[in-house]
Order: sequence, then structure tokens, then C-alpha cells
Amino acid sequence: MVARQPAAVLSIGSGSAYADDRLDAVAAMADSGRVTYLGFDCLAERTLALAQIRRMADPAAGHDRRIGALLPLLHRYLAAGGRVVGNFGAANPGAARDEFARGLARLGLSGVRIGTIHGDDVRHVLAEHDVELPELGVTVKELGDRVVSANAYIGADGIVDCLRQDAQIILGGRLADPSLFVGPICHELGWALDDWDRVGLATLAGHLLECGVHSTGGNFEDPPYRVVPDPHNLGFPIGEITDGAVTITKLPGTGGLVDAMTMKTQLYYEIHDPATYLTPDVTADFSAVDVDDLGGDRVRVTGARGRARPDTLKVLVGVDQGWRAVGEMSYGGPGCVARARRAEEIVRRRLEPYAADIDELRIDLQGVDSLYGDQLRGGAPSEVRLRLAVRSRSREVAATAAHETELLYFGPAGGGGNTTSIVPAIGVTPAYLPRELVPIEVEVSES
Repeated sequence: MVARQPAAVLSIGSGSAYADDRLDAVAAMADSGRVTYLGFDCLAERTLALAQIRRMADPAAGHDRRIGALLPLLHRYLAAGGRVVGNFGAANPGAARDEFARGLARLGLSGVRIGTIHGDDVRHVLAEHDVELPELGVTVKELGDRVVSANAYIGADGIVDCLRQDAQIILGGRLADPSLFVGPICHELGWALDDWDRVGLATLAGHLLECGVHSTGGNFEDPPYRVVPDPHNLGFPIGEITDGAVTITKLPGTGGLVDAMTMKTQLYYEIHDPATYLTPDVTADFSAVDVDDLGGDRVRVTGARGRARPDTLKVLVGVDQGWRAVGEMSYGGPGCVARARRAEEIVRRRLEPYAADIDELRIDLQGVDSLYGDQLRGGAPSEVRLRLAVRSRSREVAATAAHETELLYFGPAGGGGNTTSIVPAIGVTPAYLPRELVPIEVEVSES
């Protein structure tokens, strides 16, 4: 391997913030010539659970479903040597690698090195050590076969390993969101993964990039008080990282806004304790971060620090909870709330014989009490939508509950727009493992 000199600055773009994010901005970002890397965050707790459901139904599925649509948008970028890092693997990294390889072959891109990171799937480790599930008050063995998945949040180590082997596309399963950016930053700038202050800065960059248009105004908008230009065409953020600072910007001509307020909005998003932000790579400290608005959609952020990374890794455990059924019915006009309340009463009474087989039942009147219960008072709405959600180990019982909302067509008066659905219910709950029990392996292959 040829020795390389660390870069003075790295430009890295956000390509995705979750599993079903839009791809219309990716081609412009890739073709702009502005970024050396594109980081794709493709997961959340919900989306990983949905990926597990797909894998359970089809062992060849469970990875990101956008790979086939994404690759043609990256054709010129990859041909020019651009690099891609993402947790495209979700529940099935091997399948993601294979789809990338097939797609590259269709594009005539041969010799592209694909790095695949394995090791986040720790279901067997949890079973072997009978790990506690604190939110449920049980251990893994007590749930038995109901534990269908367990994925550890893993860090930047495997990404750096793949980059050292000259991988151009790096993918894994539950790679932690900021780690997707920490890996390239540390590799390109020559930072050691135990240089805690620098890894803290890299994590700050990852945090400002991982949520896509959150950093360019999407999560900032609150009309009429806070508005951003052209919200229909929000640009994705670009990070320019040097030793000591992160500058966030976006492509010219795209919508949205990068200023001190949009940065601060994303900075405190999902952080909990800004002085102790736990990730697989570092215990980051953002409490003394300084945000400097440079104007022209450019913001410089400094002051992140770090301490040693946690000794444990968080694990997202998927639990088979049977079936989830949802049924909805709308009521409008004078008396709509009273009629919807009557409908709720009818459905609850009709479901009483099935109570022993129903693990969870919730009925809300959307527009009245679905978010805040009875805490908010106001005038009578002109329309409401009754929503039933039920969880049961019996598919038949779940289907019966959903069907009861369809029967509301026959009273109370004026019900309309019924919809129902029944899907497998995979609950997610955290566990924690000593990191030495989560061995990470990488393999690099060529398309």
C-alpha cells in the first residue's frame, strides 16, 4: 500500500438521512465536484425493524432498497474516484454488497473496491450471555425465540480499516450515524481514533451532516415565525473539515438556509447531555461549541472536545410481538366528536371478548386527543379521525379488531374513509454489551 499524506481539509457531503430519503439531491451533490465523500445514513430504530421484517420474509432482502436507483446517479462520481460510505446493509450487509456489485456491473464500472463491515449482528452473543433487556425487565433467554434480531451500534473502526484497503464503497449494518462521517474524516486527515478531542470534532461534523436537510432548515421551519427559502428544494449539507473546525454549507442554487440558527437547531437535536454525548467512537463534549455565522450559507463550528469512548455498545434488539393492526374512520360536521366518541365506545365493547389475546389497545381521535390527551382545550373541530391500533400475538384477533372499524360504516352516522392494515409487529428495545464481545470484521472485494 502506497504511503499517503494526510489532507489539510476534507469536503464530505450528506447523501441521505434515513431509509426512504429523497435521492433527487444526490446527483447534483455528486456531480458538483465539491465533495470527496458522500455519507449515507439509511437507518433509524424503526427502519431497522422494518428491514428485519423484510429479511424474515426473504433471506435475500433486508438491506437498503434504494441501491438500484442510487447507483446510476453516482456513475460519474464513482468513475472519478469519489467515495461512498453508508449503513446500506441494514439487516443484511451481504445482500447490500451483492446488489452494489450487480449495479456496478450494469454501469460498466469494474474494479470498484467494496468494503463490507460485519459484526453488528450480535443475536447469538446476547443469547450466550443472557443479556438483560432493561426496558422490558427480562433477559434474552426468557423471551426465547421471540428475540428475532440484535444489532450493535458500531463505530468508525471498520470504516477506517476499509479505507486503508482502498475501498471506494464502504457499507455495513448498524453503523452509528455520526460514525459514517467520523471514519472518512479521521482517515483523510490522519487523526488517530483515540485522539479524543479530534474524534469529538469529527463526531460534531457527523452530527451536523447525518440528518440531511435538518441542517439546511428543514427541521428549523415553523411558519410564520421561522421560514426558509424554497423549502421544496432543500439542499443537503456539505461539511468542510480542518484540524480544529467544521464549516457547514450547501450547494449554490438549492433551497433552505445555513446560518447560526439552523446549526444550533441541529446541534442540540437528540443530544440529551451536550457534555456527554455517547457514541461508539467517543464521549463527545459539545458544551463549549462556538457557532460563527460567516454569511452566504456558511457556518463555522469549533470547540468540540472528547473523552474516551464508552466501554459498552448499545444494541438494538428486535422482539417478535405478533401482529399490529390499525383501523381508521373519519367523522365530520356538527357533532363529529360526539359521534367519534360513540364509535370508540362501540369498538371497545365489541373487543371485550378478545381482551385476553390483546396485548395493547389504543384508540385516539386525531385532531382532539391523539398527541396531548385532554391537556389542550379548544373549540369543537369540524372533523376528526378515529384511529384504532392493536397489538396481538394472534393474527386473527388483530384482523378482527381492524375490521371493527370498517363496520362503523353502519353507525354512528356519517363515518367515512375507512382504512385498515395488518403487519408483523417487531418491537425494539435496547441492551448493552461490553465492546470486546462485538468483534468487527471487514472484507474488501472488487466489482
